[in-house]
Order: sequence, then structure tokens, then C-alpha cells
Amino acid sequence: MQRDKRLVGVMNDRNRPQVEDAEDAYEHLFSAIVDQRLLPGTKLTEMALVEAFGVGRRTVATALQRLTWEKLVVFFPKRGAFVAAPDAEEARQVFAARIAVEAGTTEAVARAADPAAIAQLQENIDQENRLREQGHIREAIHLSGGFHVLMAELSGNRILAEQVRLLVARTSLIVNLFDNQAGLAGWHDHHDDLIRHCANGEVAAAVSLMRDHIIELQDSLILDRRRPVAFDMLGVFGKPEFPL
Repeated sequence: MQRDKRLVGVMNDRNRPQVEDAEDAYEHLFSAIVDQRLLPGTKLTEMALVEAFGVGRRTVATALQRLTWEKLVVFFPKRGAFVAAPDAEEARQVFAARIAVEAGTTEAVARAADPAAIAQLQENIDQENRLREQGHIREAIHLSGGFHVLMAELSGNRILAEQVRLLVARTSLIVNLFDNQAGLAGWHDHHDDLIRHCANGEVAAAVSLMRDHIIELQDSLILDRRRPVAFDMLGVFGKPEFPL
């Protein structure tokens, strides 16, 4: 708490994120959405981001435009850019898309049963578990979503991997809006068993478990309730104490 109070309202070279171009600005914003530092409905004021990142308005505008194309930010004329706040129907469609896409990526990984790929997935889980044990929950959330992205990347299909990356980010917004006070445990449930099935080449079991895993996450949400939004620009973009 003391650290937060000391930083509020003060942005300087010590705590400013390192941003050199629009790609860097985009990555900071994208990561803040995935690990739930940027909340749905947050107004993304260009000048505030210029101050936070230490770059020009055009750089910030380019990053926001890309996020708008990816449905992670919405732009309203005369009002500006806001972090997307999916409704219940969009949430259901996102989960349906994830089930369809991740069934395919999981099948590919399980069918290959490549020891090097399995080792990468296991390292992701081990690192996440260490962070959870140490109480670094936000960093653990990032890795938990990253497990699904890594699984997709290891499938060898770059197009599907990119879709999973965006769907995971949109899921983070959905969970933030509709969480059923159960925390984010569902983000990493079943990951150990998924790795075991993939390592053993148990394709049907791996695909079935991935589907159940995503359905379980959806079922843990209350889609007719939204949680309130709170926001602190510096708290979002100040350099993390425990970098990923």
C-alpha cells in the first residue's frame, strides 16, 4: 500500500514503462488487458497515455487503433477510446469460439506428443505455480492465459495461435466483468492433466478436457451482473516489481 501511495500522480523515468514506438505501446496496453490491470470500460485518454509512456500522440493513436481492430478497445465519436466491455451474448460467443479453436490446437499438440513442447508447457505451469505460492497473483494470471496461447503456438498453426491470443485477452475482460467471486482459479484448473494427456498422446482425452476446461470457466461466471470499474493510470503502467 505504501508503494502505491508514493507513486500516485507521479510519473518519472524510474517508474515509466519503456516505450519507443507504437508496437511497444500496443504491447503494454495489450498486456495490461490480459492480466487485468486495465478494466473494461476504462477511458483511454490519449494525453494520459502520452504522459504514461513518454511518447507522441501519433504513437499512442496507432496503438489504440490496432486494439480497436482487435475488439479490445472501442471508439465512440466525440467521447474517445474505451477498453471494451463485452455484453453477455458476446461473452458466450467468445467462449464458443475458444472451444472450437482450442479443440484443434490441443489436438495438434497431443497428436505430436513432442517432448520439447511438453517441457515448455510444464515450465509455464511451474512458473505460474511459483508465482501463486509467492502471492504474485497478477503475474500468475498472465501466465495462466499464456498457457493457452503457448498451446496454440506449439500446434504449429500461426493463424490459430493469433486467434487464441486475442480470445484469451477478450476472456480476461469478460472474467473481470462477470466474475462470480470465485477468483481466477478456473484459469489454471486442469492444466496439469492437459499436459499429461498431451505427453501420452491421448488425443481424445486432451481435446475433451480442454473443452470441459473452457466450459467450466464460462459456467463460473454470472453473465447478468457487472462489477464496478476502478482505475489508476500509474498503477497500471508503472514498472512492475516482479517483471514477467
